[in-house]
This record gives sequence, structure tokens and C-alpha cells, in this order.
Amino acid sequence: MHTNMATVLPLPQHRDERAERSARSDVRLVMTRRGRMLLTAIAFLLGLAVAAAALLVFGIPAALAGGADDDAVTVTVQEGDTLWGYAEEYAPEGMSPHEFVVEARTVNQLPTGRVSVGQELEMPVFDGASR
Repeated sequence: MHTNMATVLPLPQHRDERAERSARSDVRLVMTRRGRMLLTAIAFLLGLAVAAAALLVFGIPAALAGGADDDAVTVTVQEGDTLWGYAEEYAPEGMSPHEFVVEARTVNQLPTGRVSVGQELEMPVFDGASR
């Protein structure tokens, strides 16, 4: 015996769009703790990227390296020349000869203050140097 059962589907109801929009406008989105942490991390990494780009583009590492300018003077050591003598000639006002010798040794990667005849040395030129 087989009975015929009809399936009854509910009729589509008319939606009130105005009521739906006003209900949505009452909803507030609140950022979770994990979302705030993620947003902070992204902002931090973006800041690092901008800082790194600025350092590369503007050559700031050279400016922070110790005040020496890229325009170094190259000298060839003659008989009787010393770093102290070069300090008297090339050191800017206000800089002691000792400070200049230390800077010249650093620029030329000299283990000691001794120089040899014929050796080429770069004498650092400092910004605002008047001598």
C-alpha cells in the first residue's frame, strides 16, 4: 500500500529591507586581542621596512659612521712623514692630533701609528673643517 504524500514548502516571505538595514547599523565590530596583535605586528614590520629603505636611499649609515666625509684626501707617505704630522696639516680646528691619528688609523686599517715611505693613506676630511 502506497500513500501519496505531498511535500509542503514554506512560501517565501517578503523581507523588509529597511528593517534589515537598521538592524545591521546597530552592529558594532570589535577587534579581538589577536587582531590587535596582528595589526601591531604588521605596522611594526612596515615601519622597519620604511626605515631600512630610508637608510639605504639617503645614505644615513655613512653619516652615522663617525662624521668623516666620503671626500678623503689620498697622500703618499714621504721620508720623515708621520701620522702626527698629517694631523697637524689635515685635522680640523677643535680636533686634537690624537683624535685625528685614531681616525686616520681606522680609515686606513693600520694596526699601529707607523707608516712607510711610498705607502698611500687616506686622510679623512671632516664636514665643516676649516684649516
